[in-house]
Formats: sequence, structure tokens, C-alpha cells
Amino acid sequence: MTTDFMLPAEKVTLVAGLLADRVAQYDAARDRRAAFAYTYYRLTSTLAAGLEAGTPVFGDPPWVAELCETLASAYFSAMDEIDEWLAGRPGGAADEVRPGDLPDSVPGPWRDVFAASSFRHSYVLEDVLFSMMAHISYDLPEALRRMAASTGDRSHIADFHRMNEVLASCIDGVQDDLSSRYIRGLGSLDRLFTRSDELLTNYGIRVARGLAWFNCDRLLDPDATEEASRSIGRSTAALISEIRSPGDRKLRAGLWILRRLIPDRRHWPAAGTPVA
Repeated sequence: MTTDFMLPAEKVTLVAGLLADRVAQYDAARDRRAAFAYTYYRLTSTLAAGLEAGTPVFGDPPWVAELCETLASAYFSAMDEIDEWLAGRPGGAADEVRPGDLPDSVPGPWRDVFAASSFRHSYVLEDVLFSMMAHISYDLPEALRRMAASTGDRSHIADFHRMNEVLASCIDGVQDDLSSRYIRGLGSLDRLFTRSDELLTNYGIRVARGLAWFNCDRLLDPDATEEASRSIGRSTAALISEIRSPGDRKLRAGLWILRRLIPDRRHWPAAGTPVA
């Protein structure tokens, strides 16, 4: 189905529908990727509603929709590669894996995320936080680079900031609904993860997306491309390490004990529960 003649709001709504399909797929399989897919769906739905209502007023709505589509395609591609790998793996998704177990066709940050979420003592907000990090710190600057390289146009920073405003404005509500859907009460470790990194907050969304714009500029600069590529490729692993294995030895030992004492309180929606 072509989207060439669709309005920007319709294109973003279509992306939201594809994300809703992923949520339903992951929920049915009890796949830990569900929580981030749901978060992504809610954020995209909010952007679609903003485009439909004309609030805020975007200068170039088609560009906003194209960025949404380009960014989502990177996510779908990474998830499809993981699904293909899982389909040929004897243990399926049941066993813990290491990043190096996944094929190179899966971008490095997503290999890091999937391996981290396969850990038996992983928490829901970790799954979301790590995925959000991979998507914003890696997929987003790459999507912006591809769009800029194809058009030579980097004049959309005002619309990019408006997108930040729309997405950031709903993050608190999304967290509440995420908790209701997947977490039986936010445990102490879940709260700790939220405090240790502000990415899952209104302010954090703005800052992380702003850094992605900066990193796109670095990727477009021939003198900075190589280091920028290395930097965005290792950011997700660095965050995972900071949370899973902090430098302070006492804190690291304490977290190891708490993980084994505090259940993750993860639960799954009943069969047939609507995504919206």
C-alpha cells in the first residue's frame, strides 16, 4: 500500500497501527519487547493526534511524517532481524543470550538491548529504558542523516523541536499506563532505574532527542563521522553497564542482592486486551 497521497497525520497514524500490531504480537508471545513497543505506539499516536489537530503548528508536516516513517522503519527492520534469528534458534526466546550471539544484521545497540532484556532478573522499566536509548541515541541520528543526505536540507530544526515538545508532553501519562499494563506496582528497583537516567521523563526526551540532532551533524561532517558512529554505537551498552554493573563496588553488590530478592512484578494483559 502506497502512502504517497496520504496526509501527514494519516501516515503517522499508519505507523502507529503497525506498532500496535507489534504490541499485540509481543503480548501474545509474552515477549519482553512488548513494553517498549507499547511506549513507542503511544508516543507515535500522540504525534499523529498533534498533526491531525494542527497543534502545534508544524512548518513542514510532510517532513515530520517522513521522519516518523524513516525512524520507525529502522526499528521494524531491527525487530524483524531479531525475529528471523529467533525463528532459527533451538532455544527460541527462552534462554539468556549475549550480544555476540545475535547476527551482525541486527544493529549493535539493539543486540545489546535484546541481550540485556533476556536476563532473567530484568525489570520492565529497564526493557523500556534500554530500548528507548537505542532508538533515540542510535536510530534517530541515523534516520536524520539519511534524510539530510537524500535532500541536502537541514532546515527543520524548529519542527524537530516541536516534535520534542509533543512527545515530551505525554511521557508521564505513558509511564502511568505502561505501569498499569505491564507492572504490578512500581517496585523500588524500577523507581531507581527511572531516577538513574532521566530519559523516561519530559525533560529527558527533549535532551536525548536534542543530542540526536547534534550527533546527526557529527555524522554528516566527514571529519567527525567515524568517531560519531562509534559514539552512538556504544552509548546503549554504556547505559546498560551503568545500571547493571555500576562502578561503585558496594552499590554493584547491593543491586545484585536486590535483584534476587525483589520480583520484577511483570504481568501481561489478558488475551484480547486492546492496545489503544
